[in-house]
Amino acid sequence: MTLHKYLIRNIYVRNCTVYTPVLLRQYVTKATKHPTARIIVIGDEILKAQVKDTNSYYMCNLLYKCGIRVKKISIISDDVEEISKEIKNARDKYTYVITCGGIGPTHDDVTYEGLAKAFGDTLHYHPKLVDIIKNKFNIIDTSSPAYKMAQIPRKASLKFGLNPNTGEPSAYPYIALENVYVFPGSPVFFERIFQSLYKDLLSTNRRFVKEELFINTTEETYANALSTVAKEFPSVSFGSYPVSNCRYFKTFITIESDNESDTGKAKRRFRELSPADIFVSYDRTPHVDCVTKYNDFLRNRARRSVYERTLEELRRLYRNPEYVSIRIDGGVESSIVVHLAHICRAQSRSGGKPQAIYFKQKEAALETEEFIKEMVDKYNLAVSTVDATSEGMTKLSSSVQSHLRTLLIGRVGKEIDHNSCATSNVSGLQIDNPLRDWTDEDAWTFASSLCLPYSSELSEEK
Repeated sequence: MTLHKYLIRNIYVRNCTVYTPVLLRQYVTKATKHPTARIIVIGDEILKAQVKDTNSYYMCNLLYKCGIRVKKISIISDDVEEISKEIKNARDKYTYVITCGGIGPTHDDVTYEGLAKAFGDTLHYHPKLVDIIKNKFNIIDTSSPAYKMAQIPRKASLKFGLNPNTGEPSAYPYIALENVYVFPGSPVFFERIFQSLYKDLLSTNRRFVKEELFINTTEETYANALSTVAKEFPSVSFGSYPVSNCRYFKTFITIESDNESDTGKAKRRFRELSPADIFVSYDRTPHVDCVTKYNDFLRNRARRSVYERTLEELRRLYRNPEYVSIRIDGGVESSIVVHLAHICRAQSRSGGKPQAIYFKQKEAALETEEFIKEMVDKYNLAVSTVDATSEGMTKLSSSVQSHLRTLLIGRVGKEIDHNSCATSNVSGLQIDNPLRDWTDEDAWTFASSLCLPYSSELSEEK
């Protein structure tokens, strides 16, 4: 790994849920006994909207799993005084203070200076960091700007976690000074290094116990019931969140406490106080235990033969998985093909990652971009992004010549028109449509029964 990869400032969009909740109200009636965290994101590029902050989302997700409540997130500029002030004000109020950004070789990377100032400390060249820069990255000239990253507060220590893939100590550490933890800002490297702290925090027994209820109506229908149950259970936190452009539900409720008993009692009481017909069954993880869920879906299904024929066709194709790829575009039909391929690979216990191709449009919607990233993580896809241009098709042709033979494109009830297909000029590539015998009803029955995700930008209500 080269040093410049550590120094790169990546513009990166973190995977998000398909349905972005908008908080209308939240009923929090408890003074938390859990450890707390304060996140400080440092970087003018964030404040100028030149780079999107994804690190705080990533941290909040993992810290919650550790039973730690994030109480405040700040985004501040690359200014020594401001960094110092934020850290100084936070360190005595929160169990953990975590910063990201402002670490690098350039003039505006001043996080270490701000940290030192907050603790009345001075900077020094840490010998271990000097050694890393000199020997691991082969930068011999000590006047190189890279050595600025070895200059940390004297009171600070280095924390080397273990690489989750190799079990060996990580190549690069994070910095800790009392209860303040300092990480790089580039999401690619931040996420990798933050895993070390996360695993340390996860070793404790602190956890939240949370239940979710999915509701096919607006908040007004159950607002009184939620207010009542919030008063009856002062040790439980309740959240109410509407979603947009979702076929499966309109709002969801979170019920959270420190123990299963309180959470369970509050959930049952809320259901008692609410109309029974507003609740819907929804599965956030359709990819987990997918074979069992698929078999349950098939029971007493009138058109089960349609689904079985399609799966059998995919089993045949995936006998040679290295030759097969799926076109993903965010639509529900694309999600169906990905999920079916996931089922057939799970049945055969195939290893490796299924291949997919994303033909990126010039004006791709942000929701679609985020959805594609979510699908990559959820289904463990090996995705090649190809620009939907002649240059992109040329690159795809090179890929086809080396390994790809079949591209799966989901189109309900349609034969593939090869002449109008974007890949028609790619020689040697066979286009297959596994959903050609499906009706719209078949598709939505399958997708809704298994709660398959899709991007609302591309999937119209049928």
